[in-house]
Amino acid sequence: MPTVGAQTITLGELQQRAAEKAESVLIATQQAEAAELELDAYRAGLRPRLDLAATLPNYFRTSTQVTLDDGSIAFREIELNNSSVSLLANQRIAATGGLIGLETALQRTDNFAQSSKSYNGAPVRLTFRQPILAFNPWRWDRRLLPLQAQLTDRARDAARADAALDATDLFFDLVSADQERRIAETNREANQTLYTIAQERYELGQINRGDLVQLQLELASAEQNLLRAERLVGAASAAILQYLGEAYTGQLLEPETPAATAALTDLDVAAARATTLLAERPELLDVARRTLEAGRNADRIRRDLGPRLDLDASIGLIRNADALDPIYSDPQNERIVSLTFAVPLVDWGQRRALNKRAATELALAQQLGQRIETNLQSQLTQLLDQWRTVREELVLATQIRDLAEERFRISQESYTLGAIPLTDLTFAQQNRDQNTRAYAETLRAYWLTYTNLERLTLWDFRRDKPLYE
Repeated sequence: MPTVGAQTITLGELQQRAAEKAESVLIATQQAEAAELELDAYRAGLRPRLDLAATLPNYFRTSTQVTLDDGSIAFREIELNNSSVSLLANQRIAATGGLIGLETALQRTDNFAQSSKSYNGAPVRLTFRQPILAFNPWRWDRRLLPLQAQLTDRARDAARADAALDATDLFFDLVSADQERRIAETNREANQTLYTIAQERYELGQINRGDLVQLQLELASAEQNLLRAERLVGAASAAILQYLGEAYTGQLLEPETPAATAALTDLDVAAARATTLLAERPELLDVARRTLEAGRNADRIRRDLGPRLDLDASIGLIRNADALDPIYSDPQNERIVSLTFAVPLVDWGQRRALNKRAATELALAQQLGQRIETNLQSQLTQLLDQWRTVREELVLATQIRDLAEERFRISQESYTLGAIPLTDLTFAQQNRDQNTRAYAETLRAYWLTYTNLERLTLWDFRRDKPLYE
């Protein structure tokens, strides 16, 4: 008998809602979006950039000391305004870490104390800066950021699958509670009928007082069990709604018990596919990321503490004049080239120690990767073994439940006719209740095992496609 005012919910519906609303899914979704935005920012940083800079005005009036030709010190009052404006376009070269720039700049100085003004401008200047032996974060980010985006995307799918597994457990908590309610209702109705019959038979002297009291006790126990089961249904409903981030205001959920419809019959094919799918688990992608980060750290240490060679070059037009027109009508050539070289001579073993530490980090990342891969494969083997047995167990549990139900009906009819004693009826009822619960627990194990396989492989075997695609 359905619960009055209860909202029916299916396993698939709850899994889908949990995969969208669970707290862990919301966090994983934000992290995936953040990783994608970081990758977008990196790609944007590789495109040409245009910057405008201006200082308008830069006025000051003060006094300062000057050194005269004879070496004496004098103080002079100055009143100046230095204004400047520049427009710079630059392009990052990710492969080398270099930077190419094209700029135009103009500076004007107003000397109010001498009632004069002057200009200094660069109509056009092409610059190139290249750290030759330096650490290049752009080259590493080109490999790390796409991997990070892929990792967080898979982690979001894994969080959804984890939420679906948690929801499956919560759903069968509700199934168990609802099953207890149904058993208690059935027992109450049956015991009420038997107690009514027993009263008539007792008045006729066909049963003793002990049997009548026993049936009265069974009826009271069934009513108590019904109250307890209704409380369990309320607690299970509240747990589900809280997991989904929804308010519980006393509403009850009624589960629609799922059938055993998971399609995973050819275990050899499923095992082969699942083994391939494990490579896309976020744990293994995270190992790849950590390995790459360890390599990045080793490269940074080697280059930051090693020799340095930096090239700076520029070519363009420049001119200073008392008027603005010569700056652009008659500019002069400008050429600048500098090559800076630095070699560490004594570092007291700092570079060697840090390189050794980076090597240990890289080795640890590789060892953890092998261990995680082994653990995932072990989990897969264990789940496939469980799947082989739980399907057979569910078939037997269904048969036993149906037989126990039939036996109870026969015993109930036999007791009504006075063919068996009360103890046989009580035993048949207890046996039916026990096997009904055992069937529900086996069905829970069936769906938890299958959902765990989906969670581990991130693959929907029923639709034969990736989860949440």
